[in-house]
Amino acid sequence: MMEVGGLTWLKWLSILAFTLLVIGFTQRRRKAVHIPLMLTAFVLDVAIVLYIEITRDAIAAAKAKMGPLMIVHICISVAVLLLYGVQIVTGIQKARGRRNRWHGFSGTSLLLLRFGNLVTSFMVS
Repeated sequence: MMEVGGLTWLKWLSILAFTLLVIGFTQRRRKAVHIPLMLTAFVLDVAIVLYIEITRDAIAAAKAKMGPLMIVHICISVAVLLLYGVQIVTGIQKARGRRNRWHGFSGTSLLLLRFGNLVTSFMVS
């Protein structure tokens, strides 16, 4: 796989997705900026997961490397994907003018867990 600066292009895309999440989070009061950034980050992250699963059989590869760190990485990754769903649903509600207290809490949780996902992805690969 092609590397740039010692990192594969998938790692760079993962860093980009996380960076978009951070920027989107900082722009949360500006809907016109926040929503497109977050949706782009979500789509990019899910595309990375699908690509890895389709081309590398990620589940089988994870089983081959199974250990405590891989279990932590998998748990964080699943939580991130679930929180993406929560964020999309609660975000649509907020965009339509309904108050939703969960969006902020789950958004902060998502950002922290996505950082954990990024860090552990470097440790397990």
